Amino acid sequence: MTRSSSSRCCVVPVVLLLLSNNLWAKPIMGQYAGTFYPDSQVKMNATARVVDEGNNRYRIDIEAKSPDPTLEGAFIEIYGDANDRQVNIADNAGGYHWHGQIKDGHLSAGSEYGQHFELDWVESKSPNAGMKPPQGAVILLPYQAGTKADLSTWTNSNWHALDDGVMQCARGKGANKTKQDFSDIKHLHIEFKLPLEPTKRGQGRANSGVYLLDRYEIQVLDSFGLVHTSGDCGGLYNLARAKVNASLPPETWQTYDITFRTARKDENGKVTELPQVTVIHNGVNIHDKQEIPGSNPRMKGPIQLQDHGHDIEFRNIWIVEG
Repeated sequence: MTRSSSSRCCVVPVVLLLLSNNLWAKPIMGQYAGTFYPDSQVKMNATARVVDEGNNRYRIDIEAKSPDPTLEGAFIEIYGDANDRQVNIADNAGGYHWHGQIKDGHLSAGSEYGQHFELDWVESKSPNAGMKPPQGAVILLPYQAGTKADLSTWTNSNWHALDDGVMQCARGKGANKTKQDFSDIKHLHIEFKLPLEPTKRGQGRANSGVYLLDRYEIQVLDSFGLVHTSGDCGGLYNLARAKVNASLPPETWQTYDITFRTARKDENGKVTELPQVTVIHNGVNIHDKQEIPGSNPRMKGPIQLQDHGHDIEFRNIWIVEG
């Protein structure tokens, strides 16, 4: 009887400790916000992006901006190594040696003359995640908590129907297209979540794409914290670079809200106006009525989600025709 009671007493603190660790542990990768102290007299708002580079290595980009336009800010790129749920920083940037750590959601980095950054992890979230379709919208992938995805509006039955209305790409099984064709699009809403693939680079990092009318691609890629190109997330592939890299970290639900206008032709079939597209990525306008060149524009077609060999997840897809 005494031994049994003692055993139960030992179990409770262990369980509480595990729950406490899970409760307070925060991801290392992501966005941070806080303050830069260049000296004892001045402080500035600062933000950071911490990017997992693989093999327990993290890149840390920190930027400080002053509300006073006459006062110069600061930018440093430093690296740290993960060890026991924290990142230890010891690197050179901007002519100084920086030291510090990331632990329990707090990023601290300092150097000579007392200058230092103090920032805290902030949740990355698209303001348009979970957006409800308006009346009259064509529902392509219902977003229903607790319910497996309904793939009845899609052509590729090999893709995976997951819980909470999530559809996952089936690697190597081909693209997935809507059974219905579309032309002008007043509003296409798509949510996607990218896997973390930190050791991969370029087009090998969580690659997919959203094709309008089965032709015009808006790239899907893990481009968080990268110098972006037309081949990165939100880019019109090989055509136009996004105005802003609005990417959130992988394993976060991101959103596209798209308006598309097909080409206009005269009575002889000659193109008088090129097709154009507007893209809102995570609430940020990255393409505004961007024209799409080409001598033979497509006038109608399905929405295609590309299979590029990665476990991309999609949910809450709906469209309002133009």
